[in-house]
Amino acid sequence: MSAAESAGRRPHRVFPLDKAVLFHCGTLIVFTSWAFGGQAPWARQIIAWWGTVGMVLFLWACVSGEPRADGSIHPALRLLWPLWLFDALVVTSCFNPGFREAMVAGQPSLVLGDPRPWLPSAALPKLAAKELWQFNGLVLSSFNLLLVLHRRGQVRAIMFLLAGNAVVLAVLGTFQKLIGTSGLWFGLVASPNEHFFATFIYHNHWGAFTLLNTAVCVALLFHYHRRGGHRDIWHSPVLLGAVATLLLALSVPLSSSRSCTVVVGLLLAGALVHFLLRVVRHRRQHYESSALPVAGIIFCALLAVAVIGYLGRGVIAQRAQLTAEQVSRLSAEGTLTSRLVLYRDTWRMAAQKPWFGWGLESYAHVFRIFNTQRATESWVWIPFYAEAHNDWLQSLAEVGIVGTGLLALLVLLPLGAVPWRRVQSVVPRYLLAGCALLLLYAWLEFPFANPAVMLTFCTVLVCAIRYAQLDAARHHG
Repeated sequence: MSAAESAGRRPHRVFPLDKAVLFHCGTLIVFTSWAFGGQAPWARQIIAWWGTVGMVLFLWACVSGEPRADGSIHPALRLLWPLWLFDALVVTSCFNPGFREAMVAGQPSLVLGDPRPWLPSAALPKLAAKELWQFNGLVLSSFNLLLVLHRRGQVRAIMFLLAGNAVVLAVLGTFQKLIGTSGLWFGLVASPNEHFFATFIYHNHWGAFTLLNTAVCVALLFHYHRRGGHRDIWHSPVLLGAVATLLLALSVPLSSSRSCTVVVGLLLAGALVHFLLRVVRHRRQHYESSALPVAGIIFCALLAVAVIGYLGRGVIAQRAQLTAEQVSRLSAEGTLTSRLVLYRDTWRMAAQKPWFGWGLESYAHVFRIFNTQRATESWVWIPFYAEAHNDWLQSLAEVGIVGTGLLALLVLLPLGAVPWRRVQSVVPRYLLAGCALLLLYAWLEFPFANPAVMLTFCTVLVCAIRYAQLDAARHHG
């Protein structure tokens, strides 16, 4: 019997560790999302320290776990060895600095050092160590859910927290947008970016956060629709869940995130088609016509799109005009856009140190060497890029092929450990669809630079894996 099956057959007991992990992960999710998406310096510090509590809970879960009668390897060793190797890579790089401080024209500056070429190096070891600390806290705090949750209801509890928290933030952001506030928290806090939404400084980070939580809402909708047990759909949680999903979907175009509007639209369109197919199949099994319910569902979907379009018409028109101007400028000039030049220069940076990269959290400082973009007006200035607007390329530039490969394995190994042929529920599949769309989106933006998005991705991924394990064990038994 596999570990997943043993977990699924284990009698229900509420361990103090269960409660501790649920409380810790829940508070971390809520705080990170409400504290400016975790991007304020003070918020990052609190996240790192509270994430350290998650590391302690991880050790507790590993030590207090029941003996494995089948002799299988503990998940912390079987699934997390890429994380331990990634940690070793970054820690090693911190003892091999790639830059050094020097006085240039009387000012302290960073200049290229002389690191050992055969070892990983870090441009700025202090920044690399701090980023690694936060990264481990977020990953292990999420992974605790896989170690200690023994019922699908517990996994759904975390999913409800994720979705409910996102819906409240969406309502806050919608009110802010509709009344035209000039800053965060209804103008009480100035935003460094004019395209902010809710408590998130950058609208595309809000879009990525909403994408993941929309997948959570859709997964819960399908779960309760399939479970049934209600008089009709109007007296079930499905209706309330649909309204919550609509509120989330409305917030994306209102935030002025064009790319995320398209991605969330694709997710919802796919879910709608899936739902229609299920309705048709169910009606045919009972030898009933599906024309009326299908027409009603399509009408409701079109009405929802119309409502979203009407409320967000100003923002949508503004972003559509900007898109048209960008396309027209590109066709007129016949040159590469600044984004493509940025990607090309980032690739050059990655190619300079292909195996281990320039060091974690080094991009903003090292990329200046490779940046070829210039703008000439009455003077010459060099655009500054703190992020590559492509998390995959930036990962190659910072931690190289080895580090990026280890991060990919950190996702793929837990997925490969699930007996997917025995999983009947669509819940984990929709959760994974949200994660997959975010990974694709990371080719165009930098969602993983935001701690709230990073934590939500890890939590949704772990929830999908754990739910799938428990579902497979339940149906196999």
